[in-house]
Amino acid sequence: MNNSTVRFVLALVALVIGAAAEELLPKALGVGFPALLAMLPVVAMRPPAALPVLFALSAGAVEDSLSGLPFMTSASYFLLVVVLVRWSRLPSVVAAVSFPVYQGWLCLWATGLQGSVFGRTLVAIPFGLLAYGVVAPLLRVVERKAAADEEG
Repeated sequence: MNNSTVRFVLALVALVIGAAAEELLPKALGVGFPALLAMLPVVAMRPPAALPVLFALSAGAVEDSLSGLPFMTSASYFLLVVVLVRWSRLPSVVAAVSFPVYQGWLCLWATGLQGSVFGRTLVAIPFGLLAYGVVAPLLRVVERKAAADEEG
């Protein structure tokens, strides 16, 4: 099977599982576990270049629909994160601060969010670090098990 096909199917499965995790895991002050956002840095560093863009758009659309956010609110931020992770010298730092900054992004574009921007950001810091610390290594293990790096 083609390597890009394996990566595409793996990204599709990750998208469904990440969306389910975001919906089912508990929330604090309206801030949930950012499973989809934590997957972005891992997907962003992999070829082909179109896959991270498609994943960011899809994950953002799923996030918007699950949260009831306006169209392209999350998708535009997820695309920005993919670009910053892919072309920065410190992708782990970008990944670590992406969720707290996302809370500020949401407060700019959406009204009526539960909690203040300060409270949401304070809750988002540990949630984001935990999500990136758990989801990213897990996704890397699944990629290895799925032989996504194999050329065949």
